[in-house]
Amino acid sequence: MTEPLPRSQRLFEGFSAEERDRILVLGTPRVFGRGEVLFREGEPATTLFLPETGRVKLTQLSAEGGEVIMRYMAPGEVFAAVALFPGGLYPVTATATERTRLRTWAGEPLRTLVRDHPRFEANLLRIVSSHTQEALGRVRELATENVARRLARTLLRLGAQIGQPGADGGVLVDRITQQELAQISGTTLYTVSRTLTEWQELRLVDIGRQRYRIVDPERLRGVAEGGA
Repeated sequence: MTEPLPRSQRLFEGFSAEERDRILVLGTPRVFGRGEVLFREGEPATTLFLPETGRVKLTQLSAEGGEVIMRYMAPGEVFAAVALFPGGLYPVTATATERTRLRTWAGEPLRTLVRDHPRFEANLLRIVSSHTQEALGRVRELATENVARRLARTLLRLGAQIGQPGADGGVLVDRITQQELAQISGTTLYTVSRTLTEWQELRLVDIGRQRYRIVDPERLRGVAEGGA
């Protein structure tokens, strides 16, 4: 029996450990090195992915040809559910940001998985729905909220996606540059640097090299919701 992956509870909700293992066995293990592309935006969607270690960045191209970071996927977070639908195209490009091992389902194993485990498909579609709601929320934030609220929401969102909770109640978000934070938040590197420095003085966050510890998530959530 395998140990459940972090963040995989929603995918395997309603399954016993034995059923979960049978589903995992249907998949093929694959490893991608840092910077390797799993698939590109617009390519035919053939494969469902579940990271077991590492991290994957999902991006889209902007109208100007630049990279827009949509989401980071941590171990246990399934993605590319569009592969369930015949003729589907990947809506994003997926890139490993570090050495990443994944479980993948394609072709007959994917069809068998969906046919024999309809609950798995239902769980997967619920996850897709939550990701869609998250993306729509980001669009609203960019259109209606000030930079401080957007940056606070970005840090909290990254904390939920890829953060490491600490015993003191804080959350560590690491291996993310300030330029990436700026890009996700829809602002400039200068503004992110200035805001994070102010928050560090207020003991909201602790800043290191490509690492950000959310010292007080509740206070930062207050900033995200429009408080001081």
